[in-house]
Amino acid sequence: MLSMESLIEKYGAFIYNYAYKLACHPIDAEDLAQETFINAWRNLDSLQSEEAVRSWLAKICYHQFLMKMRQKNKHKEELTDEFTVLEQEGMLLQEIFPAPEEEVIVEEEIKELQNGCFYAMVRRLTLQQRIVFSLTDMYGMKIEEVAGILQTSIPAAKGLLYRARMNIDSFFAGHCGIINSKNPCRCKAWLKFSGDRNELQKRTRHAMELLNYKSKSYQYSSEIRRKIAYLYKNMPDKKPDEEWYRKIENILGE
Repeated sequence: MLSMESLIEKYGAFIYNYAYKLACHPIDAEDLAQETFINAWRNLDSLQSEEAVRSWLAKICYHQFLMKMRQKNKHKEELTDEFTVLEQEGMLLQEIFPAPEEEVIVEEEIKELQNGCFYAMVRRLTLQQRIVFSLTDMYGMKIEEVAGILQTSIPAAKGLLYRARMNIDSFFAGHCGIINSKNPCRCKAWLKFSGDRNELQKRTRHAMELLNYKSKSYQYSSEIRRKIAYLYKNMPDKKPDEEWYRKIENILGE
């Protein structure tokens, strides 16, 4: 029989990282991971095998995330009327594997900011695009697995991934100085950013608008895709601090 302590200690970092990839925000990830373990503990009797704990927890986490997003009613995407178009776009998906010589150099002092920027942009995708992109490009799942999670066809899942990548790529291609040195946005400049509160709030509100590569007439670039693929594949896992572990144990111990 699994104890609460062993469940959290063994799978805490895994679920937190999984939740972080879905929620794309540290506080949201902490809440989502916490709720996952609370629900798991309450429904431990439904676990058929201890060997299946990892996937069982991930499934609970995903459904908790989906429920939260649907409650907020944010970034919805109705696919019923365009399912055929979506599957056709899936045929445009290209897998790019960056070679070692294409490594993108990112200075240590700006890595955290760069990663935070990436997470912020993923939050600007529609819900379905965000799920597919987060679980494939950020978490490393196979597209077939994600299609099963979304209960959609593999071509449709590929279409969602294609749209998500085009949106992310088009934004960074035109804004990020790491991707293109000619772009105006510089991480070091952001580190020194000290504008007033109203300006910061205005930037934050603008950042939550949905990405739409079609409105920018963006064209696919394999060079941009390789650079972004490299940066995503090399993002470090996020881990909760000790206080987070103790908080869950205290809640469940009440």
